[in-house]
Amino acid sequence: MKQANKYTYLKVIQQSTGQGWEDVSEYETDSQYRNFEKSGSFYTNKYGKLKERGLIAYDLSEYQLTGYPTRLICRKELKQVETI
Repeated sequence: MKQANKYTYLKVIQQSTGQGWEDVSEYETDSQYRNFEKSGSFYTNKYGKLKERGLIAYDLSEYQLTGYPTRLICRKELKQVETI
């Protein structure tokens, strides 16, 4: 029997607007911080194949266009225990 994971793993996009780093987006991932959601945006790789961008990479590039310092961090949070 597989034990339930007691943590939630997140990748968080943060921006610094002069008041410290603030979370602007967060994405739930697996325990190795991989997220398989796709953005619907495509690009051609160096071998000429059409590939779909990952959602986190696409959103990170969009936030970087704002001109504020932007970073991507990994966060592990303890899951809330549901009591009945």
